[in-house]
Amino acid sequence: MILRPPDGASRLLISQPSHAWLSGQMLAAWGAPGFALPDPAPETILAAEQHDLAWLGWETAPSLNPANGLPHSFLELGPAVHAPMWAEGVEQARAAWGLWTALLVSLHGTRIYTRHMTPAEQPPADRAAIERNAARQGALQAEWIARLGAPAEQVARNSALVGVTDALSLALCFADPDWVEPAPMADGSSAPLTLTRRSAACWSLDPWPFREAALTLRCEAIRLPLDTRWTDQEAMRRDLRQAERVILAETLKPPGAA
Repeated sequence: MILRPPDGASRLLISQPSHAWLSGQMLAAWGAPGFALPDPAPETILAAEQHDLAWLGWETAPSLNPANGLPHSFLELGPAVHAPMWAEGVEQARAAWGLWTALLVSLHGTRIYTRHMTPAEQPPADRAAIERNAARQGALQAEWIARLGAPAEQVARNSALVGVTDALSLALCFADPDWVEPAPMADGSSAPLTLTRRSAACWSLDPWPFREAALTLRCEAIRLPLDTRWTDQEAMRRDLRQAERVILAETLKPPGAA
């Protein structure tokens, strides 16, 4: 779950699968001249949309953070909690959609555990979970790449597209442009992206990677009064099921667009 910074008198909670849905919306619109395209497109777009499949069960019954009285943010949970979930999500993706999508979901997990955290700095239980995940997922990735007959550069390009749209989605969900990662280009290079807030729900993105002149992304979020706190986990889960739901809509435009 993503806990968006408070805005006025309320706070938005965005589930991990909803955040991933924004990634899929972006990758479905990807393809300005010079930017790498997903290939195979349907499987890669689906992987972007479903890359946080592993969190579905947790989002159904989130855990309470007693330190702040709110559901845990995904940033507050360690690999000992979510690495086993991730492995299950990879298997669900393989069973539901096949090897390409499962491979890209698996590779995205590897990116999280190797690029966005330092295993050696983790507590022993988290470090052990990362090591188990790396061994199992590394073997699956090698097997599936061989079965698909996929060139390494194709796999890397598709994985990078899932990664950059994930990062852009997180930037929008957190309202924090520092999450953005470089985008893969058609010539094999990468280009840094700059995200700049124009207004409450509108952003400039430079360079512009999408086919459309502007792109509005939508997902559902939970809105809570800013002073909402819980001391009982089951009460929190019950209240979240009944909480107000709103549409989070964020618009991206090229620099200089009206």
